[in-house]
Amino acid sequence: MDIYEKDSYRDLVVKNCYNALEFLLKEGLDFALASFTNVIEFNPPIPTEIAEFDESALFVIANYTKDSTHLTKTHISFEAGFGDSNFGSTLTIPLEAIMQLIIDEDIIHISYYEPKVKVDKNSMDLLLNNPENQKLLKKRANKK
Repeated sequence: MDIYEKDSYRDLVVKNCYNALEFLLKEGLDFALASFTNVIEFNPPIPTEIAEFDESALFVIANYTKDSTHLTKTHISFEAGFGDSNFGSTLTIPLEAIMQLIIDEDIIHISYYEPKVKVDKNSMDLLLNNPENQKLLKKRANKK
């Protein structure tokens, strides 16, 4: 079995990330975090015309964003503004999705763990609403 598939390894990744974030927040330090974007919850959702994300994104946790940050044993959440209009949304990120924590230019936490995406019915409906996604899924199914 691959180490990345073990729950015990996932738990270790989450614990290490939590401890690093807890330290940064208690010390009042500004930092950045790099995260996989496929598991981030945005509330409210960000319109695609304002922001589209690659597989990963870098978020700076400073000023109001830092003041709005809430840390639990499994997630971090914070408010951020996007686009020219500074569209506000609260992001909730699972700790296992955080790849790096950075202070200035120094990486103080790094993880190679990639969270599994849980696809619920609504997510699948959204995926299938795009005709291009339907074509890709049909093409892949025909190859099997």
